[in-house]
Amino acid sequence: MSEPLFVRFLTLSKTLFLIAGALLMVGCSHGTKESAAQPTADTTLAQNPAAITSSALPLTYEQREGKYFYDRYCAVCHGDKGAGDGFNAFNLDPKPHSFADSSYFAAISDASLQQVIALGGRGVNKSVLMPAYGATLRQRDISYVVAYLRTFVQGVSPAR
Repeated sequence: MSEPLFVRFLTLSKTLFLIAGALLMVGCSHGTKESAAQPTADTTLAQNPAAITSSALPLTYEQREGKYFYDRYCAVCHGDKGAGDGFNAFNLDPKPHSFADSSYFAAISDASLQQVIALGGRGVNKSVLMPAYGATLRQRDISYVVAYLRTFVQGVSPAR
C-alpha cells in the first residue's frame, strides 16, 4: 500500500529543510574562514608600522568631503588616484596634471589650487579644457577638494 500524499510531502519537506540547513552552514563557515585568513589593516600596521601609506590613514572630515566632490567632478579627467589618467584624459591635449607628482605639487600653494578650481584653466592662463567650478562649488567645498588633493602625496608641504 502506498503512503498518503500528505506523508510524502512532509518527508520531502523535511529532507529539503535539512539540505538547505546544511548548505547554509557550509556557506557561513566558508565566509568565516576566508575573512579570518586575510590580514586586516590593523594587524598589518601592528606587524609593520613602516607600511603606513596615505591610503591606510583615515581621511579627515574635510578630506572626505573633498573626495566626494573630486570623485564627482575631477576624477573623470585626473583619475581616481590623481595620476592624470581618468577615462577622459586620453581625449585631452594637454593631459591633466598628475597630483601624484610631488615636485610639481609641492610648488603649488593651496590658494593657487583653489584659484585654478574656481576659475578653471582659462582663468589662470592654463588649459582651456579645465572647467571652472566657482559657480558650481562653494569656496568651502573648493578648500575641501584641495585638502583631498593633498592626500595624494603625503609629506609634501605646499608652497607658501
